[in-house]
Amino acid sequence: MVGIWDRTFPDFFSIQRLWLFPLLAGSAWFLTLTILLVRWLAIDRPQYPGQANPCVPFISDIAAHQFKPVFIIGCAATGITFIGTIFAVHHVRYSPKFYGLADDAQWRQTMSFVAQIAGIAAAVSLINLSIFDADYANVRHRRLLMGTFGGLFVSAVATTAVWWDQVWSPMGFVGLRKWCLFNTTLVACQFGCGLAFVILMYGGHFKSSGILEWCLTYLGSFWIISFVGYTMFREGDRPTIENDPEQQPLLT
Repeated sequence: MVGIWDRTFPDFFSIQRLWLFPLLAGSAWFLTLTILLVRWLAIDRPQYPGQANPCVPFISDIAAHQFKPVFIIGCAATGITFIGTIFAVHHVRYSPKFYGLADDAQWRQTMSFVAQIAGIAAAVSLINLSIFDADYANVRHRRLLMGTFGGLFVSAVATTAVWWDQVWSPMGFVGLRKWCLFNTTLVACQFGCGLAFVILMYGGHFKSSGILEWCLTYLGSFWIISFVGYTMFREGDRPTIENDPEQQPLLT
């Protein structure tokens, strides 16, 4: 029985190059953050007008006052390539040219669509956040920020749920299990950082919450890059299955 994913997305993408999406997305976000942070440190760590955190400025505080073109370009590059990333990660799962799990459970295929839609919403919110972010537009900033982080959270959880079977499956693909574990660990770390960030921020611990926001966003870049491991496993034309009886030697 052909699943809903196969019926909707035919295999027309170049499988050989899909790994470029997570690499470019994660690198673009990492570079954007680093430019903003280095710039703030290089000009003797100023405090900006309307800065919500008096100790460590949030990313949006720096982006709203300095290097805004860099922030817009970086967020646009990250958002566009992230859409490609989240599609690639789910596409290779069902593509007959890669993992070919076309008989996957219907709920997993549905979760793949949920992850894709949430990822698009997060990317669009991030791009709009970079364009319309300003120190006087607090309400708009909060809404776009919630859209970005909310979309990323849903997309991350849905993607983790879809791929979790490759962690415990006795017949998983060679090398994929460690990347699934690494990716899931990063999701858990981001959730912990995000929760601690909210608690500390509303508790008045500004320095700690500011540092945690930077840690959270940097973790996000590594989380995206980790998807390279999902899209590069192949030996010949297809990934190799662990403990595949057909690949075992006849004589031992």
